[in-house]
Amino acid sequence: MRNILDTIETSYVDCQTLLAHLSSYQNPRDWIARMVKKEELLRLKNGFFLIASRFRRGNVNYPYEQIGNLLYGPSYISLEWALSFYGLIPERVSVVTNVTIGSNKEFATPIGTFSYHHLSKSRYSIGIDRKEIEGQIGGFLIATPEKALADWLFFTCKNMNKDELLLDILEAKRMEKENLQLLNKEMLKEISHQYKSETVRYLYNILKEL
Repeated sequence: MRNILDTIETSYVDCQTLLAHLSSYQNPRDWIARMVKKEELLRLKNGFFLIASRFRRGNVNYPYEQIGNLLYGPSYISLEWALSFYGLIPERVSVVTNVTIGSNKEFATPIGTFSYHHLSKSRYSIGIDRKEIEGQIGGFLIATPEKALADWLFFTCKNMNKDELLLDILEAKRMEKENLQLLNKEMLKEISHQYKSETVRYLYNILKEL
């Protein structure tokens, strides 16, 4: 069974791929259940697994961003996880935060929690990049820094006025002015027009004045 898992290129695998590799076995689903029981496969959700041996061979990091895209979609990495990915917030982030056009969801998995926040299609479509991490096969979708910040404030800072929002950004969220000044204001202007949100409009005006 280990040889079969070794033929799979990615460190994650879905049930249909496993069944294809096990097509010559009797009761292939029983074999999958045994691999889960023996912890050769880590179940992230029904029908989606990590291949455990990939992470027992040296210091290999879990592909959190790719898993975030695959656990529930369509979705992209955003909010705190994306801002930490870009080095824009100082805290270590423990929940892999995502945005989706689907319903709000949360998955508690053996490697951590993945949360999904609903956003309308018109707001969802702007400001998404595709990234790759060295040593990982395949890429993932992630918000630009500007969109990640806009999403974070959109979900957590509604009903704040401009002064309250600035205080929250600098004090509660502990973002540095120098990092905020590096953000693409034209990108944020486009996001503000698309979101039609007073909070995101305040953010754009704040960055223009920094």
